[in-house]
Amino acid sequence: MEGGRVRDVGWRGSSWWREIVRLREGGELGGGWFVERVSKRVGDGSDTLFWTDPWVDGIPLVGAEGEAWEWRRPLWVWEEEMLGECQSLFTNISLQAQSPDMWQWQPDPDEGYTVRGTYQLLSSHGSATTDEAEKLIWHPQVPLKVSIFAWRLLRDRLPKKINLVTQGILSPAAHFCVSGCGAAKSAHHLFISCSTFGPLWALVRSWIGITAMDSTYLRDHFVRFTSSAGGSRAHRSFMQLIWLACVWVV
Repeated sequence: MEGGRVRDVGWRGSSWWREIVRLREGGELGGGWFVERVSKRVGDGSDTLFWTDPWVDGIPLVGAEGEAWEWRRPLWVWEEEMLGECQSLFTNISLQAQSPDMWQWQPDPDEGYTVRGTYQLLSSHGSATTDEAEKLIWHPQVPLKVSIFAWRLLRDRLPKKINLVTQGILSPAAHFCVSGCGAAKSAHHLFISCSTFGPLWALVRSWIGITAMDSTYLRDHFVRFTSSAGGSRAHRSFMQLIWLACVWVV
């Protein structure tokens, strides 16, 4: 063990073990498809590493050097705002003394990880990989908190109602969309298919003067929307900015 994780022993380990470690790190299968879908469900907190385990919205809290709360200088106002947002993530979390901590497979929290379910998950994904979409998240004219929001959105790590129900924070009866449309509030529903918020994209395309088909997956939607106004760098940058602004406002 090293830092709470089983260590890769390099060339001394078997090729079989090195392949297992590559699954954790992402390998060559379109990013960290495995580790992005595993989170820690906190019970009594005894087996959860505060900084490195993905226990808050499925995201580790660790900073680049593992010292996320130690500052070399006074924080700027916008940094104080981001710190406040980070601290607000803890407001709905309480330890359960009688429940052990456990790992959770997010695509199927009830049955857990299965080879069959994972094969269907990987084979049903759209053409855009996480890496392709993530290259578009960072934009010089977009505030950092908006880019971080988009980063969480594409990983389905936002505290949406359906995720909060899965984590046991909300009751099953509280998972419906805030628009009153009667559907469960998932990322795909809220940003693409909701009868209230979904038409936003058609209005935006009409305003810009482009035609494009909406995609089933948010990553595909982002990549296709960005390239729908032409192949020039300026056009892509403009569409990238519009997409990020739209999801932030929603």
